[in-house]
Parts: sequence; structure tokens; C-alpha cells
Amino acid sequence: MPCRLGNEPQSQACHLIKHPSTVKTVYLDHNATTPLAPQVAAAMIEVLQQAWHNPSARYPRAKQLATRIEQARGQVARLAGVAASQVVFTSGGSEAIGTAFLSAELWGRDLAETPPQVALSTVEHPAVRAYASALEERGWELVSIPVKETGALDRKRLSQTLERGPCFVSLQTVNNETGVICDLEGIAAEIHGAGGLLHLDAVQVPGKISLDTETWGADYLSLAAHKFNGPKGIGAILVKEGAPFTPLMLGGGQENGRRAGTLNTAGIIGMGIAAELALKRVTEGTANQQMAARQQRLESALLEGIEGARINGAEAPRVSATTSLTVPGIEAHLILSYLDTLGIEASAGSACSADRVAPSPILLAMGRSEDDASCTLRLSQGPGTTDEEIERVIAGVLEATLTLKALS
Repeated sequence: MPCRLGNEPQSQACHLIKHPSTVKTVYLDHNATTPLAPQVAAAMIEVLQQAWHNPSARYPRAKQLATRIEQARGQVARLAGVAASQVVFTSGGSEAIGTAFLSAELWGRDLAETPPQVALSTVEHPAVRAYASALEERGWELVSIPVKETGALDRKRLSQTLERGPCFVSLQTVNNETGVICDLEGIAAEIHGAGGLLHLDAVQVPGKISLDTETWGADYLSLAAHKFNGPKGIGAILVKEGAPFTPLMLGGGQENGRRAGTLNTAGIIGMGIAAELALKRVTEGTANQQMAARQQRLESALLEGIEGARINGAEAPRVSATTSLTVPGIEAHLILSYLDTLGIEASAGSACSADRVAPSPILLAMGRSEDDASCTLRLSQGPGTTDEEIERVIAGVLEATLTLKALS
């Protein structure tokens, strides 16, 4: 059983740990959100203060702003390697995903098959799972495609599902907890060959690997700016030419009638600049090579220093930003509380609260036990993470592990 410090509440356990509160904070939760890039912040402040007009209006300053929005659309399009006309701005990743699911739902009404199928892997983001469950409640057949212990998709099970008829498939390109990269080779062709549609949740992709949208062949692809040093409250859905599309937001004719509502001008311009920076990181490669070296240092030190520790997804292709670390016998929320006192910000592979830990569905789907899933940290770095910060995290996690084991 995992360490719970004699079943003491988390707050009491933390009272056993005393450290200075003046240490500089290390942020290692970039998969949750990222700091705003200085170039993005500067551009957004300028827009908020100087270019606050409604870009849909007819007067010159509004038209100038509309031109800047189209420039940002072009920047996002270049990041993804698509035409600018395929980019529809949304309020974030969840809305983009919802738009894809609504479009698929109305597409499904015209299918001869009853009920239509929606398929997703067992390691999808909660937003995807929620929308799929909503389709199931409205009569769709929900098919869960398992993954292997490595986190890799079971392609055979997907093929078996497609043999039963057209299907709307939603897959996460890079997993938000483990960083495992989904092997998408040939998937779109297989889905389209069966008369189906493909949505990719690519929220964790920009700046980490190339957005190879043309090769992936998805009908819909979702993005969120705050995952790649852009602002919160803005995202995009990329819609393949010819794919069925139904607006989620109704009202005015913004976004060529594809998404109603006054445009979030500052957010859109900020997302454009963030997209340009993310593309540059991947193209140049230096920052990601440095992240890969830091990931190697972090993981090798923790595996050597913690008996029985495990890196989830290590056997599969992964992005260099993400480390999913299982520390057997010590619940993640206790380690995180200890790290808080050291000025280290990270997260768990589970949903934490002061008195309850829910095991991560993603890790359970990968065959981990409930105990191990509850004892897993997610350490996610960004391009600004330094070697010194990684050394502090290594020392902090090792100290937390030794201290908490001694207290158990």
C-alpha cells in the first residue's frame, strides 16, 4: 500500500516539513499551461491599449485590425502546414474539440448505419471523453480502443472497429500525461477508406514536434495557444477542405460564418506570434535538443536514486518535455506537497485534493495498478527550463522520497 503518513491529512503531513519560503520557484508543469512569451505579452498589451476596436467594423482602424488577424491566421496555418482558410479561431482547445464532435454528430445523422460509431483510445483527454460520452447518450455506439503497456495504440482493435462501418475517430497526438506520441501512419487512410472521419487532439504538439498535418490527414485538428507560450482563452480548429462542418457557436458571421462572436483580437494576435515561435523552435531544433538532454539527466538520476521507480511510456516514442514518474509506495500528493515547500511546482498523474487521490485513468489504461497510478508525478518542462532547475528538481524529489519513506 502507498505511504499515507499514518493516514494523516495532507495539511498535517506538510507541517512536518520546514524549508525557507524565499527560494526561487521552479515551474515544471508546462503540460498544464505555459508562461506567456515576452513577445506575445508585448503584442497583446499593444492591442489591448491601442487597437481595441471591433475588427468586424468598417472604419479604417478596424480594417487594419482585421488585417492583423488574418496575419495571425497565416502564422497558425504555417505552424500546421495548412492553408489559412482551414484555420478557425475558438476560445480554446475544449471548444475546438466540441466543434469537431458536433460536426461529426450531424454528419452521423446521414449514415445508413444505426447507430453510428464514435471511437477513441483509452488514454484521451477528459474533454474528448466527455464529448464522446455525450454522443453515446444520444444514441451513438462508443468504442474504446485500448493501448498497450507502452501507451501505444492497439491498431488491430481500431481496424476491427472500422470493419463494422463508418466511424468518427478521435485520437490524442501527444499524450498530456506521459508524452507518448501516437503513431498516426496510415490511420487517416484506413479511417477514410471505411467512410469515417478523424479528429486529432494536437493540443500538446506545438513546439515539441512538427505538426505534420498533411501527412496525418485528419479532418479536424484542435489547438490551444496557452500550451505553447500563448494566451489562455484562445485556440483553433483546423478543418480539412471538404470535411463536414457545423458551427458550435451561432450568432454573427465572424470567421466566415464558422464561429460566431466578437473576435478575441489580442488573443488571436498573441496566438499567431506564439505559433511563429513554436515553429521556430521545432525548425531550429536547438531548444528541443536541450530539453531532451535535460529529460535524460532528470530521468536517469531519479531512476538511479529511487528504488523501484518507473518512467511511464519510456518504451515508446515520446516528446522530450514530459516525464511520468512512478514512485512506488508514496502517494503523489504527498510528494507534491513536499515539493511545494521547496519551491518546486509540478503535478500528478492523477487528480489530487487534500484528502483524496483518484488514480489516473490514463495510467490505469496502460495497465498500471491503482496504487502505482496514485503514486505518479508528471514533470513537464519547457524551453525556458534550465539545467540548474533540473538539478533542483532531482534533489527535491529524492529528498521528498527519502523523508516521506522515513515518516511512514
